Parts: sequence; C-alpha cells; structure tokens
Amino acid sequence: RLERTRFGVANVRQNFPLCDVQMFSQRRTTTSPKGFRRNEPFVKKRSFRRSFSSLKKSGDGFSPGAEPWDPSKNDGELDPIRNEVLLRIVQSEISDEEVNKLVWRCLGYEMTIELDPETLTATETWRVSNKVFPNWAKRFPEPPDVIGVTRKYYPEIDQPVKEACASLTRSVSSEYKNGLKEQLKPLGWKGFKMEGLTPNMTRRAQAANWLVYYRSELRGVPIEELKRRRELRRLKEIEEGEEKKPTGGSAQSVV
Repeated sequence: RLERTRFGVANVRQNFPLCDVQMFSQRRTTTSPKGFRRNEPFVKKRSFRRSFSSLKKSGDGFSPGAEPWDPSKNDGELDPIRNEVLLRIVQSEISDEEVNKLVWRCLGYEMTIELDPETLTATETWRVSNKVFPNWAKRFPEPPDVIGVTRKYYPEIDQPVKEACASLTRSVSSEYKNGLKEQLKPLGWKGFKMEGLTPNMTRRAQAANWLVYYRSELRGVPIEELKRRRELRRLKEIEEGEEKKPTGGSAQSVV
C-alpha cells in the first residue's frame, strides 16, 4: 500500500492543529507521474475568527512599504542610509561604532550629550525611548552592540553581540534576504566570497541588509500601522502553513 507522506495524517496533524483542520472520510484517487494510483484525504482548513481579508483596508496590502526619503522634508539632507552609505559599511570605510549608532538610530534609540561641568568633557549616551520598536525594546532595553566593536570573539565576550545581530537578521522579512546585494549590485558590489570572510564582515553585511529592509518597510510608518501589517502577515503565514518558520516571519519582527 503506497502512502504519500506529504498528505499523511501524521503530517497534517503536525502542520495544522486539529482545531484548525477537518479531516473528511471522503478520499480521491490520483495518478502519480509514474502511473501508480493512490488515495489522498481531503483537508479543509476552518475559517479563522478574524479573516485575512477583514483586516485589509480597501486598496491597501499588508505591506505597502515606507515612503521614499524626501530631502525637501529633511532640510535638504540626503538619505543617511542611502546605497552609497551601505556600500561604505560593507567596505569597512565606516567604523564599527558608527555602524552601531546608525542601526540604533533606526531602531528608535535616542542619543543625548552630557557635559561634565568640571572637565567640560562631552559624553554621548544612548537610551531607549518610546520610538523603539515594541518587540525589540522588550528584548533589548539598552542599545546592543550588533557588530562587535572589541573584535574579540571569545564566547563570554561575543555571545551578547552574536545574539543581538542574530535577532536583527531574523527580523528581516523573507523577501528582503537578498536586499543588500540587489541594492548594491549597480554600484559594483556582488557580495562577499567565503574565502577570507570574517565575523566583522558578515555582521556589517547583516546590519546593512537590515537597513535596506528598514528604509523600505518600516521608516516613517506609524507603529499602529506596522502592528496591523504584522497581524496580516501572521494570518497569511498561518494560511500558508509557515507560522513556525525560524526567520523572516512575523514572530521575529521588531514591531
């Protein structure tokens, strides 16, 4: 007796909770490419309490993106994370500290300058604010090092950096996993080769790729709207059986 694992009952139970599916006794016969005939059960998903379409606004998708940078609305300044800046990041022409600050600013952390009245020494201080994306603020109440400025990769030193960079990378939606390469290809950057690749180079590319995602989907969009889009994405993932994917999904979002 031939069985098709993909449609087996065990697999159905694994991918779809019993409360979300109905197994019917009716079976249909299909023919495989090799001519064998086999039976497959019908699987029907129950409708969700809040349907995917009910959350969509008229004429609006679940991820319409962010508005492009407009210099006229920003005192004539060029986009601080334009492609030329991202290229300088991956080419190590910007310090680790500056890359961190660029990422922190985009995540919503705020910088203040504190002046010592005796020595007249100015000190930068970065703090969490109500502008930091909600899920990210829960995990990182203080701005984390996502590059590894010490460049010391002993576990006791590098583990927090590794976790922060991994969280940043996992938050990037699946469709943007190659966003950096696509954006920088016209500038001549084709990505790194495995030979000679270092943790610092890898993290710089990951941070720059998150910045591509941020400016395309998150920048300037109100938090409530981002939450609405995240919920739409979550429901879409459930409908497609991808709610448990380990990276690039709604569960890993910074929102």
